[in-house]
Amino acid sequence: MTITGQPGTSLLDSVLNAESARVDIGVAVLKKAQNADKQQGEAIVQLLESAGAQAQNSQGNLDAYA
Repeated sequence: MTITGQPGTSLLDSVLNAESARVDIGVAVLKKAQNADKQQGEAIVQLLESAGAQAQNSQGNLDAYA
């Protein structure tokens, strides 16, 4: 038997540690999703800008028909 100066981990501490780890994982997943959305948005803006530059007429205006 080993006697230490530290008390053992209680069930409550274990549950709180597990919940904290679960929340940390959830935050990391959310940040990854936000980064992916941001990158997609930036790619769409670049695509629209490049398409707009090609679609400009001789007066520098966009030709758009509905």
